[in-house]
Amino acid sequence: LLHPALDDLKFQIRSIADDLLRNHCKVDIEVQTSKPYPIYTASSDQRTEYLKQLGPGLANVSHCIAVYSCKGGVGKSTLAVNLAYELARIGGRVGLLDVDIYGPSLPILVKPDDATVRQSAIGPGMVKPIEHHGVKLLSLGYVSPDSGVPGSGDRGGAAVMRGPMAGRVVTQLLKGTEWGDLDVLVLDLPPGTGDVQLAICQDLRLTGAIAVTTPSKLALADARKGMEMFTSLGVPTLAVVENMSYFVCDGGGKHFPFGKAALEEESKNVFRLPISTITNESNDNGIPLALARPGDAAEELSAIECLAVAVSRELLIAQHGLHSAESSREGSSPTHRVFFPETNSDDEFDIASTHVTLSEDGFRARFYSDKGAMQITIPPAVLRFTHPKTGEKN
Repeated sequence: LLHPALDDLKFQIRSIADDLLRNHCKVDIEVQTSKPYPIYTASSDQRTEYLKQLGPGLANVSHCIAVYSCKGGVGKSTLAVNLAYELARIGGRVGLLDVDIYGPSLPILVKPDDATVRQSAIGPGMVKPIEHHGVKLLSLGYVSPDSGVPGSGDRGGAAVMRGPMAGRVVTQLLKGTEWGDLDVLVLDLPPGTGDVQLAICQDLRLTGAIAVTTPSKLALADARKGMEMFTSLGVPTLAVVENMSYFVCDGGGKHFPFGKAALEEESKNVFRLPISTITNESNDNGIPLALARPGDAAEELSAIECLAVAVSRELLIAQHGLHSAESSREGSSPTHRVFFPETNSDDEFDIASTHVTLSEDGFRARFYSDKGAMQITIPPAVLRFTHPKTGEKN
């Protein structure tokens, strides 16, 4: 289960149960995962149409997030791979699709024991992703060179294709794969703001995107163009990663050879990764850093873990229709919130995310906040004699 504070929730529930039961019995907390489904908040008719558009391969994928940069060589693919494996490590059901069809990197960064892409039984032309240590993988570099697709195979030649054909190849990789049950599908996009990026945004409703850059002014300028493009397409940037930001010398001090960029102006979630020979070695060995977890990579692993937790928090907020602090800035749409004085809590709950169901004892309403959730039951008699606008009892 992908949740940013699952262990804390278990601890709190166990503590409350122990207090209520006064330690007369042992309390064990078991978490059961539900069937994932694409997050879509429109009407039921539009949702049904969207599911048809997705096809069977993506029918049980909750979130799709893009990892992008507008400048090549900034470590985007390395970041996407390590993020995917870290999200899986903290409990998520995760997939990773290498969408960079012009220069697929995944077969170099991850070398499964069995890298064969096999046919799926759920439909004609469908394939199964490669499963490797809890992450489902697919890349054009894993596809057989006999497929006829330019650039396919780990030793395939240059992928020479025009924009429309590139878009069709991306759609086939995305929708022609039986992804199964996933909390999140990570998309490693190629650099730039071209046909592939547009094809992804047209085929999917991305929950968000993660920008990767380096401290140089040139890379930052291009990263901002990417943020503007995704914002114009209705896709929020969940986090910004400044890769190769600094190095740690033998004496223990941090040095920023390219200076510090003011990325906090771009996002509330900013993470900086060092220039790292350990990361480079893990790339060359085909074992992601988040999977190998060497003892001398504490600095790198800490940043990757913080990024994964932040992303899982943003996905949880989006799943319940809430608004993160990023979307609540000046100029964004206003949100309507409510609080309950009788609970002696200052938690504010977003009205837009309220979930109401009919039960035997009345209407059951669930409210969600940035900190958690609350459920109340309203008996029919109370509702009947309450003014719908003012809340006054008749």
